[in-house]
Amino acid sequence: MSYDIRQSQVIHTWPAGSMIDFPQLSLIMLNHDHQYNDWGNPDPAGQNQANSRNTVNDARLAEAFKVDAFILPPARDGISALSTWAIRFPRMNYCPQCGLMHLTNRASGMMPTPRGRSYNTEMKPVHCPACFNHQTSKGPAVIPMRFVIATEEGFLDDFPWDWYVHKNKPDERNKGNKLYYKSKGGSASLADIQIESRKEDNTFVAVRDLSKIFDQEIFAERTASEGNYLQYVNGFLPKPWKGWHNDNSFISEVVTVPDESTIWNGDELTDTAKRRFPRTLQKGAGNVIFPIVYSGILLPESTYDQQCPPEVQQKIQTLMTERIDDAPDEYASMINEEWKTYILKVVNRNPNHGLLRLGHPLAMVVQFISNFFGESPTERAADRSELLRLQEFKAFTGEINDDEKVWFKKRAINGAAYNSGLPSAMLSEVVLLEKISALKVYRGFTRVKPLMGEELVFADLADNLQGKQLEEFERIQDSRKDPVHTRELPAFEVKGEGILIRFSDTLLNEWTKAYPDRRLDVINNNQRQANADFGQNKKMTSKRYLFLHTLSHILLKELSEDCGYSLSSLAEIIYCSDDTKTGTNEEMNAILIYTTTSDAEGSLGGLVEKGLPENLRDIIIKGVDKARWCSSDPLCISADSGQGFMGLNLAACYSCVLLPETSCERMNQYLDRATIVGTLTQEEIGLFNH
Repeated sequence: MSYDIRQSQVIHTWPAGSMIDFPQLSLIMLNHDHQYNDWGNPDPAGQNQANSRNTVNDARLAEAFKVDAFILPPARDGISALSTWAIRFPRMNYCPQCGLMHLTNRASGMMPTPRGRSYNTEMKPVHCPACFNHQTSKGPAVIPMRFVIATEEGFLDDFPWDWYVHKNKPDERNKGNKLYYKSKGGSASLADIQIESRKEDNTFVAVRDLSKIFDQEIFAERTASEGNYLQYVNGFLPKPWKGWHNDNSFISEVVTVPDESTIWNGDELTDTAKRRFPRTLQKGAGNVIFPIVYSGILLPESTYDQQCPPEVQQKIQTLMTERIDDAPDEYASMINEEWKTYILKVVNRNPNHGLLRLGHPLAMVVQFISNFFGESPTERAADRSELLRLQEFKAFTGEINDDEKVWFKKRAINGAAYNSGLPSAMLSEVVLLEKISALKVYRGFTRVKPLMGEELVFADLADNLQGKQLEEFERIQDSRKDPVHTRELPAFEVKGEGILIRFSDTLLNEWTKAYPDRRLDVINNNQRQANADFGQNKKMTSKRYLFLHTLSHILLKELSEDCGYSLSSLAEIIYCSDDTKTGTNEEMNAILIYTTTSDAEGSLGGLVEKGLPENLRDIIIKGVDKARWCSSDPLCISADSGQGFMGLNLAACYSCVLLPETSCERMNQYLDRATIVGTLTQEEIGLFNH
């Protein structure tokens, strides 16, 4: 059996914590730090020896994520023997001939998966010994069960078949009875599939169909002897992507078992119970895993000021790790403000401290420490996200044109060359990015539902999050097995090209006076409600962002048709500052459209060519003309109470401006076609009607 896995798939498609299906074989991917040096050995001499790890060192992104570097998945080079690793999951399988269910153990459950090469001979299916065939010298290959259980807090396990089938005979649980998977064949419904329990001597014990397995309430129901399901498992659920605990069980962690009084609200489960108790999912379902991948642009170091140099950051991280290891009860729960105070005190008391032996004066070290933890530590994550985008914007619009160390080359063209036929002096500059590289960082994942707050991608427990925001953060499963000691995050570098379109600050700020406040209020009021419902801390959007984001979607669609790239291989970043930055050197009004494909298609030059004046101007005009009418109009253009997920769009639907969510930075939210072309009764509010 062979199957190829590309480097990009280890980040996007099959990252740690995800399941991967093959004929007669189902696996779950392990963390890259599952075993020491799984993805390569350190190579401090820089000699690129065989099996050395391949890392990307980017100071600003490393500081944002509080890591030292980013590690790339192993790649086939003819010399390296490195692999990513996986184990069999789910553990339960059934024989298609006799129905006998088999539980794999550690000895038959761990194997390397390829990073661009064939599987080795250990990647074999398990065969049923009860159906031994003397001609083939083996029984039929068993089939992995297709149902698993997962919780909103990230736990994952086999469906508890023994527990389920013995509901009415709890004394028979954990007695080693043989289970059989049987189909009555009447229909494809779950009610026609049964699990049958028999003793070793084939004495019938119990049978139960699968009609109830998707009811989460079954896990909260109590029995007199064992309580609910979480009590039955003694408050522990597994995280199989972290590996085996012993020969017969995965590494498990404690689950907070809800008090009986907080489980039920009448006949319904409470929100707390829904969060804590498992629910049944099909193993191939989309909500088994939601990868959290951040796309950051790699910039030449000369284009930005380092907030905290890598060597200083590493010293800070080492100091924190040592303290946590020495006295976890005292230091593990410290928040950023406390760490900042503690480290500043240590440095000021000890003139020979390692942080002061790096060659920086004391005042600068103090500033580096403050930058590392944030001037306002509780807002560190959100502030970091905004700072990264500002640094990228200044790099694109600044004087540095290329860099030998980074895939970065640009050429700026004055906006006057584009403005014929467009609203007065609309574009101030277009930057053709002939070389641009993005780092796709795998921060971790959630299960059951996606992360409701992209600002949490940079957060950690030391940020002192509160309430629902803390609950949401706690759902994130780190991509590392040991985040305290593993100072690298998995990532993948994408090299390509892009176009930055910078708009006139003056024109956009003048246009905002024509766009009605009440339309913006609809979206922001819906955002406030979403913040309350989902524990988010998202800032309110602005009129300028609605315009830039909507026009970006229009241009993405038009460029995809014109330049030959598939829409899924193009992506956007909107550079739009807060309204409080208007008139300052931090004001941003720009759109970046760039390629995200991981192969040669991303750097063929077709996108940059479309950014030339004779091409881009016509693309903008043609795209806006198409946006003037949607096949869902007049319903779409007349939307005035919010539409789409959480009501965060107005005139926007899949018939006009919505994109595949891989191309959109905000999951198809904050869009309004009226910012471009106005409405049926107010054409003047669209900027392109000025």
